[in-house]
Amino acid sequence: MTFYLRTEGIKQEDIAKLSVLNSADASIIASLTSPEPCLLEGARGTGKSFLMRIAEAKVETDNAAALSVFVSFNISSLVATDDRLQFYHWMLAKTLKALINKLRKRGLSVSPFAASLLSNDEFSEQADVERDLRHIVKQFEESYRGQSQVAISSLPDIEDVKEAIESICVENNLERVYFFFDEAAHVFRPDQQRQFFSLYKDLRSPFITCNAAIYPGVTFFGDSFEPNHDCIYKRLERNITDSDYLQYFKDIVDKQCDENLRANIDAQRDIFNTLVLASGGNPRNLLRTLQDLDKINSSSINKQIKTFYRGLIWQEHTERGEKYRGHQALIDWGRDFLEKQVIPAIEHFNNSRKDKGVDESTIYFWIHKDCPASVKEALRLLTYTGIIRKVDASIRATRSELGARYEVKYGCVIASESSPTIESPTFFKNLSLKKFPEFGRNHPAYAEIKDIKSHQLTEEQYVRSLAHMLAKPIDVLNLLTEWQKSKLRAAGINSIEELHLKTEEDLIDKIYQVGPARARIMKNAANAELLEYLSG
Repeated sequence: MTFYLRTEGIKQEDIAKLSVLNSADASIIASLTSPEPCLLEGARGTGKSFLMRIAEAKVETDNAAALSVFVSFNISSLVATDDRLQFYHWMLAKTLKALINKLRKRGLSVSPFAASLLSNDEFSEQADVERDLRHIVKQFEESYRGQSQVAISSLPDIEDVKEAIESICVENNLERVYFFFDEAAHVFRPDQQRQFFSLYKDLRSPFITCNAAIYPGVTFFGDSFEPNHDCIYKRLERNITDSDYLQYFKDIVDKQCDENLRANIDAQRDIFNTLVLASGGNPRNLLRTLQDLDKINSSSINKQIKTFYRGLIWQEHTERGEKYRGHQALIDWGRDFLEKQVIPAIEHFNNSRKDKGVDESTIYFWIHKDCPASVKEALRLLTYTGIIRKVDASIRATRSELGARYEVKYGCVIASESSPTIESPTFFKNLSLKKFPEFGRNHPAYAEIKDIKSHQLTEEQYVRSLAHMLAKPIDVLNLLTEWQKSKLRAAGINSIEELHLKTEEDLIDKIYQVGPARARIMKNAANAELLEYLSG
């Protein structure tokens, strides 16, 4: 059975049908729909985009005088011009283009005065401004090919933008415009992220609320942005020890599965729970592993847990180093540290407790606050991947030393057992947050990764990495189905760049049995997977 693994592949009208919300989700949505700006932090696949889409719809459902505008910056990997503030200018153009497009769809007008503020070309018609912005956005998004300079002189000043939005609100009886920024900036280009937060802060106005989805561990806010003071800061984390955790994820699966699969899961609920716990709170990982199961039985689930959490999840982490060579040493060391030091230490702790008849188990570890910066950077990248989660900081361990406590994904620990489905119930019941192996400030494993400066990604390295990735075959896009890949190959679309350059119309023309609706779903799903691949 095939599941929706990405929000981009779901029609807006189907989002509500597939949603499962607990109290934590409701709190996040309340923050995203409040007048205050909100940042939503979560690892890949945890459902940030999904909650943003729910909030986007709720804003207008609850208040007819509000306008919500969803803007995805996932194509930021392809922006590469000589403009020092290229990302800021591209974001501004893309945001205004999305705003005008949404106004048109709602049948709302842009006065000549507001239109003139939105364009330094002195256009006074909405259509002219939209066409101008569309052209600028396209130039930026094709800049990776080195074809042309972008005419940023036609972009408005940020103060003119805020004045124009105020004018639009007054003229159309709107109280506020809510921007929802998804994929806020390329995670391996810190300068892009700093420029994003400059725009995020610059747009603050009584008529504008900005919300954004960001990743843990790899977000750079810059010197002028303080997340704890400049916005509501929410974290999307689903703790496996929460009382509603197992039922919550069962409900997510129930929303998408057929009656036959639902009946099989109900009949084998205990072993299904092992798969749910293994995902470590990540809906995408659960749906991926469930989708690849042959049957709902112990043998199949044990095999899948070992395949995914001992192989595929690590492979995907390592591939980020191969894609972005400037980070390869950090990424490779992080994997080695987890596989050769942390997980064996956790296993040793668990086995020693079992041998002594003590009812304790752990999936946690502790790192001294004064460990080398390069170690913290490697752990940040593992957090982004979702293999580990930072539970808290400034925790006292042995000898009252302070450090940060991390959680290793449950599946990565339980996968080492001969039969995860048999061991999991007792292991989970005995799980203790207070028990963990410790890694002090001078652990021997840190020696080989002390100099972080030699592992930073330069712009030249990034451009080379991007060109290398665009030439890759579409086979590397793991979340596209084999049917989708076969249809794309049959249409002569073999590389990532060829896929990126094709429009929905091209897919309709070239792929048999694919109409407009299916072409749009394929294009959206392909774009999302393609751009996530490029972003790391």
